[in-house]
Amino acid sequence: MRKLNLQNLSTALNQMLAITWKEIKTIFSDSGVLLILIIAGIGYPLLYSTVYLGESVDEIPVGIIDECGTAYSRSFASKIDATREVSLSSCINMDEAISKMKTREIHGIIVIPKDFSKDIQTSKQTTVSLYVNMATFFIYKNIALACNYVMLEENKNIQIRRLSAEGLTEQEALSGAEPLRNKMNILFNEGNGFASFFVPGVLVLIIHQLLFLGIGMVSGTRREENANRKLSQIEDPSKKKVYRYILGQGAAYLLIYSLISAYILILVPRLFGLPHYASAWDIYRLLLPFLLAVIFFSQTWSVFIRNRETGMVMFLFFSVILLFLSGIVWPFSSFPAFWKAFACIFPATFGVEGFIKINCMGADFSVIMPEFIGLWIQAVVYFITACFSFRYINK
Repeated sequence: MRKLNLQNLSTALNQMLAITWKEIKTIFSDSGVLLILIIAGIGYPLLYSTVYLGESVDEIPVGIIDECGTAYSRSFASKIDATREVSLSSCINMDEAISKMKTREIHGIIVIPKDFSKDIQTSKQTTVSLYVNMATFFIYKNIALACNYVMLEENKNIQIRRLSAEGLTEQEALSGAEPLRNKMNILFNEGNGFASFFVPGVLVLIIHQLLFLGIGMVSGTRREENANRKLSQIEDPSKKKVYRYILGQGAAYLLIYSLISAYILILVPRLFGLPHYASAWDIYRLLLPFLLAVIFFSQTWSVFIRNRETGMVMFLFFSVILLFLSGIVWPFSSFPAFWKAFACIFPATFGVEGFIKINCMGADFSVIMPEFIGLWIQAVVYFITACFSFRYINK
């Protein structure tokens, strides 16, 4: 009995190795799949990291129309100009400012009203108008921040002057104007850079989506070339052996993407100065269940892909959805219950969350145990669903 079991095990391993080798040859003989899995795997992370290399946009040219023309309004404008976010240039009127906006000489307009100084001196509310080109979020954010910072600081100074005029000491006036001092500490992203916030999560999504697309293209090609034949490469058509095909095919992608993923998640953050607190060992510990879950997830869905183009459509459709569900764009804690449950279907959700915690926030591996366990559960569940889906297609 023992000899028989060892013989069966040896046969299974040999068969899985043969399937793995055949899948690797298929990948490297198909230029389209090679482009997606290897070339895009190398190029996409470099592209995204290069686009956001500057982290933030400073000294944005903004036009200012000072209709008041007083020393106080000029002082207010100079304080805005002193911020790192914007660089002011004077405009005579709105027509000139709009003309400069159209030629992209400036990206925003600040209008100080005629009664600006008078309203403040007479304790009336005044309005500083801001017009911004919304084509780029960076531009809107920086101009709005610069104006808000200066206006908040100016409001505090006005309050201090009024309280001092009522006979309060400087310290009492300061306490009255600012009873609760506001001090902002940006956690895990001290430079407030967009790349440090956005790119690490996108790197994990790149792995997820390229694997999904690559496996889908291979499956679609087989369906096109062998329309009336089964997808399985197993010599023994018995349904009991379908797991060998799933594991053999999955091993090919695991071998290739263990190297590609190490390049994406370990090397790229260091090349571009992105947060990289986690050790290579911790990243690999997270990568193993993540890659297995993505591979089995992709194999499950690949049986429904009838041609090469279908995978590309699904890739484009799911990319934006996964970006939102990952918690990068909107905090995962603020999701409704339904969307939290729906997000747990995709390995990218746990992968992004776990990677950001250990590599960007410096968390210990024990902190990401929920994500780590979730990925292993997904790997097991999707392995079972992949076996069932291949059984269905090989009936």
